[in-house]
Amino acid sequence: MVRPDVKEKRKIMYERYGGMMTVTDVSKELGVSRLGAANWLEGRVKGCQVGKRIKFETDQVAKAICNSRGFYR
Repeated sequence: MVRPDVKEKRKIMYERYGGMMTVTDVSKELGVSRLGAANWLEGRVKGCQVGKRIKFETDQVAKAICNSRGFYR
C-alpha cells in the first residue's frame, strides 16, 4: 500500500514531469544543482537508460523525496 504523502507527491510530480524524470527535472524539484541532484539520486533511485539519457521513474523519485524529508502522517 502506498503512503498518502507519497501518493500526493507522485500525483503532483506526474503532472509536472510525466512518468520519467531527467537529472535536470530532479534538480528543479529538489532546488539544487544538477551535480547535487545526481549525487542525491545515487544509491536512492535506480536509473534506466532511454536512448542516450539516464531517466528515473517519477514514482521512485517521489518515494525517495518523501523518505528523505521525513514526510509521515
